[in-house]
Amino acid sequence: MHHYDVAAKVLIDSCRDEILRRFLGIDVVTSDLIEEIPQETVSVRRSDFPMIVDTVDRGKVLVILEIQSFWNERVPLQLLDYRIRHMLAQGLPALSAVLLLKPDRRATDVYQDEELRFGYRLIRLYEMDAEEALLHWPTCLLPFVPLMKNGLPHVQEVEERIYRADVSSIRKADMLTSMTILSGLISEEVIRGILSRRRDLMIESAAYELIRQEGINEGIQQGIEKGIEQGIVQGIERGKIQVMRETVIDLLTIRFGAPSRNVIRTIEGIGDFSLLQVLKSKAMIAPSLRAFAADMKKMLR
Repeated sequence: MHHYDVAAKVLIDSCRDEILRRFLGIDVVTSDLIEEIPQETVSVRRSDFPMIVDTVDRGKVLVILEIQSFWNERVPLQLLDYRIRHMLAQGLPALSAVLLLKPDRRATDVYQDEELRFGYRLIRLYEMDAEEALLHWPTCLLPFVPLMKNGLPHVQEVEERIYRADVSSIRKADMLTSMTILSGLISEEVIRGILSRRRDLMIESAAYELIRQEGINEGIQQGIEKGIEQGIVQGIERGKIQVMRETVIDLLTIRFGAPSRNVIRTIEGIGDFSLLQVLKSKAMIAPSLRAFAADMKKMLR
């Protein structure tokens, strides 16, 4: 699980109804996260949050919310896959949505091919106004503020509001840890700042402990603060690399059909983001799949 998925899961668990109200405009009576996925759904990942929601105007509906830090071309088809499988399992009408955390000009709310048109809600968090959120949003949603428009200047204000909130210390710890993880998508300095001020509270969070332990397991021996800071940053970097790998493969598939297993294995074995960026450019202009494979082989010598 990517670290931002940990943060998303914490916020979905603690603030699910408000997320549905504020982001999707649903008039919620009650909501329940579907913990068991259909057995056939081997591809469902933890950034996929299926919920059964009892609404004021529509009765019970199935909501599929996909939280993505970085856009990639597979998102619409993954969302459609989740929607169909959960609809078959639950027998309810469905509403599908993607919450996108980082800007990307390629992001779209429609998938279309020769046989199918699939529309869904695309929530661009980065276009939402941080000051409006500070005025009207409940405390449990404030960890999203740093990623919003003009959000970074308000980090300490959000931190202080969470710290003074009339909730348990564990809830505060979870919110602060989630905000730290999400802020790492745009600023390492924010990570360091929150850790330096609130580590004593954040260590109560299960999410904090998960990432801290991962940092230790990877050989980070520079203390708890450095461990979680580097764990978050490294997790984000791994996510960016994986998205770029998928982008290269998607481009090749769109232009030439599915690449061979050897080509896919080679791409998936590349851990250099800059090299993957070059391969992305080559995938866009290569005259054939064979030519692309030859160029990639030369680059990896």
